[in-house]
Amino acid sequence: MDREVFYIAGYDPKSYRFYYDLFKKNLKDYSKRFNIKSNISKVNKDNVFPFFEIICQNTKVRYHFLAWNDIVKKNWSESYWDALKDCYSFFRIYTITGLFIKFGKESIYQLITGYYPFFYVLFSLFFSLFAGFAAFFLAQNYIHFSFSIILGILLSFLIFRFLFKLGKKLAVFWIARICAFCASWHYKKQGLMEERIKIFSDTILQNLKENENNENYELILIAHSVGTIVCIEVLDFILKQNLEQKILSKLKIITLGECIPLVSYQKNSNDFREKLEFVSKFNLKWYDYTSVIDGACFPQVDFFRTSGVNAKFTPHFLSAKFHTLYEKDEYKKIKRDKNKAHFLYLYSPNIKGGYDFFSFILSSKFLEEKVKI
Repeated sequence: MDREVFYIAGYDPKSYRFYYDLFKKNLKDYSKRFNIKSNISKVNKDNVFPFFEIICQNTKVRYHFLAWNDIVKKNWSESYWDALKDCYSFFRIYTITGLFIKFGKESIYQLITGYYPFFYVLFSLFFSLFAGFAAFFLAQNYIHFSFSIILGILLSFLIFRFLFKLGKKLAVFWIARICAFCASWHYKKQGLMEERIKIFSDTILQNLKENENNENYELILIAHSVGTIVCIEVLDFILKQNLEQKILSKLKIITLGECIPLVSYQKNSNDFREKLEFVSKFNLKWYDYTSVIDGACFPQVDFFRTSGVNAKFTPHFLSAKFHTLYEKDEYKKIKRDKNKAHFLYLYSPNIKGGYDFFSFILSSKFLEEKVKI
């Protein structure tokens, strides 16, 4: 089996190095746990995008990183003021428009997750101000008026700072960033992002065409989180090139933890919905995995149908069923760690099950033979 994997990460400023280290560590765990022999190379940066190779029994894999983290960095928010702006964007686009009702109808999990940072930020702001004023009014009975003002301001600042750091650990602002970025996707994708999407697409097309006559070849496009939105744009570009079925049959898609409705449900996303409808005309080998413990995704939501698209074909919407891949105690810990739960698709399982990321990549069988539907 000669396999190429093209991975599109989500809205994340981390470079390919982070994802390579994550893959390498979990491949080691997977190989040891399930007695798999494999060799992984160092990252090669000679091509347009960095890649590494894996040699396994009867399988050779080239794993490419379709990197766009440099673009993410330009839009990445860090300060509390940025968090307030992200929450304002969420309120303006998802709340005032009534879009939150549709989210709640299709995925109560996503609705709760979306409002979690919104209310956390507001609570932090009001609680720190309340504590500061309370300290001021109480202290002025015992110390000079000016010192009580200083005490109130200092207490507000310290509480504010503590809650901000706590919010970072709880992935509050990370979720807010995702929602805010997706809320303005039709603006954010213009310019540099559109150019990058074209480069992604051209790279995949080139590899598909070069392996047209290789019967033991498949190309798997894997997209995670916000990367699934990018994936739709890439597929739209590729499928408009009128590829022969012989070439197109070698393309397989896996979407993980998708949050496509954050874009496709918006009223001003007609262009994106048109792309969804066009993509749905092709009978692709496409498998969409989500999980209810992943608060940043829409678990098993048909984003074609619910977006109002007249789809002729839709992916297989599958649950990763993480609860079957880990022992109970370990699974409870994972559920509490929202950040890890969102990235769990890329981890080695402790127990073999229906979802097996490393089997999809390493096994000598074609992808469609390994997926349990």
